[in-house]
Amino acid sequence: MKLVLRIGLPLLVLIFGVGGAVWLVAHKKSIEPVPQKKIPPLIEVVEVTLNNHQPVIRSQGRVLPRREVSVMPRVGGEVVEVSAKLNEGFLVDAGEILVRIDEEDHRLKLRQAEADILSAKASMTSGLAQVANAQAQARQAEARLAAEQAEVEAANEEWRLLGKTGNPPALLSREPQIREARSAITAALALVDSATAGIESGKASLAAAEAAKERALLDLKRCIIRAPFDARVVRSTVDLASTVSPSGPVAVLQRIDFAEVRLPLSRRQMTLLGSISEAKKYPIHLTNGTQKWSAKFERMLGEVDAATHTQSVIALVENPYTSGNVTLEFGAFVSAEMHGEMLKNVTVIPELALQQNEEVYLLNDGKLTAKPVRIIERNQGEVFVTGLNAKEYVCVTQLDSFVSEMSVRIQKED
Repeated sequence: MKLVLRIGLPLLVLIFGVGGAVWLVAHKKSIEPVPQKKIPPLIEVVEVTLNNHQPVIRSQGRVLPRREVSVMPRVGGEVVEVSAKLNEGFLVDAGEILVRIDEEDHRLKLRQAEADILSAKASMTSGLAQVANAQAQARQAEARLAAEQAEVEAANEEWRLLGKTGNPPALLSREPQIREARSAITAALALVDSATAGIESGKASLAAAEAAKERALLDLKRCIIRAPFDARVVRSTVDLASTVSPSGPVAVLQRIDFAEVRLPLSRRQMTLLGSISEAKKYPIHLTNGTQKWSAKFERMLGEVDAATHTQSVIALVENPYTSGNVTLEFGAFVSAEMHGEMLKNVTVIPELALQQNEEVYLLNDGKLTAKPVRIIERNQGEVFVTGLNAKEYVCVTQLDSFVSEMSVRIQKED
């Protein structure tokens, strides 16, 4: 009995399963597909209007001093006075005394030069007296020679009247006296030359002494080191009792009559900027939080940065520390806005209308097509573009997908 159950039950289950499957196949219901009606997406559009537009070019940069110089003494010596403002961060005025160097050595040089001037003048006076004396002696010798020569003429005439032949004797011809007179003339002229040389030497000594005096006076002035311009003190390297020399700086100063801001521009921004001469006509507006300053377009750097591929504009700010209540400190980071070249046929569209690859979707006879545009600038959810025509309609609805020439419905205004 158990054997029958073990064999019969599986057979019954198999028979009932096969029979049920056959019945289900015979009585299955066929499902007919129902065609779905495609509904075009609903979109909003805006009409294109063309206007002139002057783009605003934005950049950022750091405020830098136009010049930073090291103040170096022109003379050496011990520091006897240092301004209380000669410390980092203080502002100093042009001409203000920064450091005073001990003047005593230079005063001694001045007195020595003055003494040398007096000595040279005395030497020249003595030389002039010697020249005058020698010239007087020369004139006396010339007069004596002339008198002796007259005596010789008279003696010769008397010799001929006496009927004597041959030359008269030397004593009668006064040859010793003539030689003596000529020697006196030569000696006097030599004394004149010597005295004249002494005068020239005195002139040279006087010129050297006067130059030494001027140098001593100049060194006395240089003992006082003044600020060369309105400046901010970066650092000081001296104090009382320091010894300075012309080879070492006493302070580093930054000019505060101007500040420079280097503003990098991309290639696209450079294109929008247009003519440099036109761009210089407009001010550049700088901001840092709620603080604002006005700068002017000074120059364009004639090189492209190798790392960023940008070219920089230099904006100049006058009197950044003293022009008003708001100080523009060196090292501050500011945002800048400058005016570009006036453009024609510019359209303003919502930023939602701008698609990938700088394209927009245009509506034409109930269908959408893509059209590339050139982006001028973005501002608070709007995009300024060129490349569109008046009376065209731009889709401003975000679509899940897009196919060229796809059909759409226009959402009508209430």
